[in-house]
Amino acid sequence: MKGLRAHRLNGPSALNLESFDPPEPGPGQVLISVAAAGLHLADLAASAGERLPLPPTPFIPGLEVSGTVAALGEGVSGLKKGDKVAAFTDWGGLAEQAVAEAQLCLKLPKGLQPDVAAALPMAYAGALLALRHKAGLNGGEMLLVLGAGGLAGLAAIAVGKMLGATVMAVAAGDARGSAAADQGADHVIDATATALTDAVEAFTGGAGSAVVFDPVGGEASDLALATCGLGARYLVAGFAGGRVGSLNARTAFARDVKILAANTPLTVAAAKPAARSALQEVLSWAASGKIAPRIGARFKLDDAKSAIDYVQNRRATGAVLVTVGE
Repeated sequence: MKGLRAHRLNGPSALNLESFDPPEPGPGQVLISVAAAGLHLADLAASAGERLPLPPTPFIPGLEVSGTVAALGEGVSGLKKGDKVAAFTDWGGLAEQAVAEAQLCLKLPKGLQPDVAAALPMAYAGALLALRHKAGLNGGEMLLVLGAGGLAGLAAIAVGKMLGATVMAVAAGDARGSAAADQGADHVIDATATALTDAVEAFTGGAGSAVVFDPVGGEASDLALATCGLGARYLVAGFAGGRVGSLNARTAFARDVKILAANTPLTVAAAKPAARSALQEVLSWAASGKIAPRIGARFKLDDAKSAIDYVQNRRATGAVLVTVGE
């Protein structure tokens, strides 16, 4: 079979399309013939050895797939060959076949297309795990979403609205702001034109944010922390801005802010029943039209290098999918 693979963690340039033997499912695992896989900044960071724990080599990126069950490992029940599924994968998704734990592999609801399904595990189920499982977001609370033009931010907006929150979205420019509004944001803040702290204070009447979802880092983190109300929860969900924010401890202490890590792969590994439940829920929402994941770009597996460049240059407003089969 073919897949995108690197033999050393030397960065995205080391990833090449190669032919190799397909994996075999072990006990409790399924083998999936991949229809589509999501590509994220996390994949590129892992390829450069910048994500802990380090993935094994040879390294195949891809933390989420959709496709068809091709084989079952020992002890698997509830799935059969030929089932259309979506799954979290422990890397390996950017290939013609990938292995996933059966517990983290779910049948697609009727009417849900495989490419849409491939965009759901990491961003949308990940946002649900972060906002509900980690931060305990409640209906009626004020949620501030940074990086609202990127996939993680767009997913947090949609999931936040499904949980009953009022959502303020921070995006740079009209196009990304429009994407945030399409996902249901109640108020969009243009980061290029408005002071964040002033905008949040005005919109909340001085109460501040109850929960902050931050996949950006850098200066944006420092500004967003200052918007927090008393007892707020601050979710660190990534560093798409390219720099880790300082998150001033004095500011957090003054507002009694709880700072939480929202590392989706680690959360999935540590809380598999919760991850399965979250994926089941977002699949159902998407199938019923309650959420509409935005697909930013599609690439064929043979053109995966272009997909890497697209993600690396942060050009996407929505999911970047690599389509493989079907």
